[in-house]
Amino acid sequence: MPTTKPASSETSKGETETASVTGEGRSCCGHGGSAASNACDRAATLSLPSRDVIMAMDLHALIGRFRLAIESMDPRVFEMPDQELDRPWDGSEGVGCWSCRALVSHLYDTDLLYHARLRRTLVEDAPVLEHFDEQAYLESPLYGGTGSDGRREPVRLPVGAMVASVHTLRQTLAAGLYQLSEADWSRRAMNPYLGETTLRVMLAHITWHFEHHAAYLNAKIEKLLGPRPEPVASSCEEDAAKPGGCGAGCGCAGGAKASAE
Repeated sequence: MPTTKPASSETSKGETETASVTGEGRSCCGHGGSAASNACDRAATLSLPSRDVIMAMDLHALIGRFRLAIESMDPRVFEMPDQELDRPWDGSEGVGCWSCRALVSHLYDTDLLYHARLRRTLVEDAPVLEHFDEQAYLESPLYGGTGSDGRREPVRLPVGAMVASVHTLRQTLAAGLYQLSEADWSRRAMNPYLGETTLRVMLAHITWHFEHHAAYLNAKIEKLLGPRPEPVASSCEEDAAKPGGCGAGCGCAGGAKASAE
């Protein structure tokens, strides 16, 4: 069994956005143990994905869920103006404290990180994986901060491009993951938070991580724009099948169909 550090700072324990879901920073609100962070903890009442359920999934289903992560995200985020994307949130509102753009930026950065970690675990013998300074990212202009010196202007990365990059990375990696042997899934690495762990556990962790933060993102969008409209599946599937369309691997082609491939 993989060894782990105490989970007191991980979201699977407190099930709030304020706890560090990567386990490598002080908090997803960027406040560490401050009163502001505690306010977020008290206010969060969302229905969040179960890390234990995802950890227990069979491999084929787990890869399919990992592959189509963006389906858990409200697509209205792509249409939001900068004012809404960068809106700060009060912990008392019950949807976490990050702006929508900061939250998507975090998902983008952690997916880049875990894409490299999973690949390293496949090709290296028991690699010691690099540390991710989550707090530095939270305070940086990339997440809407002003940097450690307080003087820099925020950098507004395009939300659509970040989500598209995550989807492309997951599609590409999943194609290889379906081909792995049982022995491959037991390959080990030393993770800065999870301790000595396996390829399978890391895949389950990053699958849960995206869905967890997507729940907070969706709750923010609902507060701004109202309930999410019901998707029109037939039209989307027809578009995906057209010449030049994104194809069956895309989330818009229908989760059940794509995950069964």
